[in-house]
Amino acid sequence: MTRLDIGKIFKDTSLYKEIDFSDNLQDNFLDLYSNKTIPQFDCFCIHCQKESTFKRSDVYINDPLYSNEHSQVIGGHRTFYWATSKFPIQLTFDCQRDITHKYSLTLITTNDKKMVKIGQNPSLASIEQHDIKKYRNILKRDYNDFSKAIGLVANGIGIGSFVYLRRIFENLIEENHQIAKVNNNDWDEVLYKRSKMNEKIKLLKEYLPEIIVKNNQLYGIISKGIHELDEDECKEMFPQIKLAIELILDEKIAKIEKEEKANSIYQFVQQKANELQKK
Repeated sequence: MTRLDIGKIFKDTSLYKEIDFSDNLQDNFLDLYSNKTIPQFDCFCIHCQKESTFKRSDVYINDPLYSNEHSQVIGGHRTFYWATSKFPIQLTFDCQRDITHKYSLTLITTNDKKMVKIGQNPSLASIEQHDIKKYRNILKRDYNDFSKAIGLVANGIGIGSFVYLRRIFENLIEENHQIAKVNNNDWDEVLYKRSKMNEKIKLLKEYLPEIIVKNNQLYGIISKGIHELDEDECKEMFPQIKLAIELILDEKIAKIEKEEKANSIYQFVQQKANELQKK
């Protein structure tokens, strides 16, 4: 049976997005409410500053009928109940590193077998900020734009988030363009300037992650999102566009770390060689 994925709703679902709440998921929710199963998910704890497991500790359903006549729901009137009721549900989760660290999720049911996420604490943006901290020094002036993009999509704004992602993507490509101009003696600047973005990416294939080069139409997808797609389509695509940008940044970080390690070894060898020669 398909189960209600609380972790996915908490971590990956933006506010006000409709979630399927069909008959079997309604049954599954009753199991969660009656403690037949205790939902849990892994997530970064903003208080511990570490990854942790969060387990549901409490469910509050603000509906007198559900609270006072819960047996009626289980006893065969579920279809009528869910079809005619609309009420908020708040779930509380405890961090298993420290149960005083609480996360909460608020949902509301509709009468068309849908559920909507109307709130959570902490916000998706707050949780995801820890993922991009390592990029602060690499992104420099673009770091705030990356943070804004995450904040926008967490609040249900997909198209606006794409505007920031496209700017960051353009700046990362341009940064590699400047490196190519300096390091490649055969660089054709005239050709590069008259090329479209997907062609520019191909010309920069030695300086970009292979996955970006192979998927050089990514920029066109981002631009299409801004000009032609709706909010929901942009929100759905956001994680993959964000991932593509992170791939470029991760490669930059790896290159810097490799150079730092190589330089450390070089300095060590030179120093020790000189010391040993004097003995």
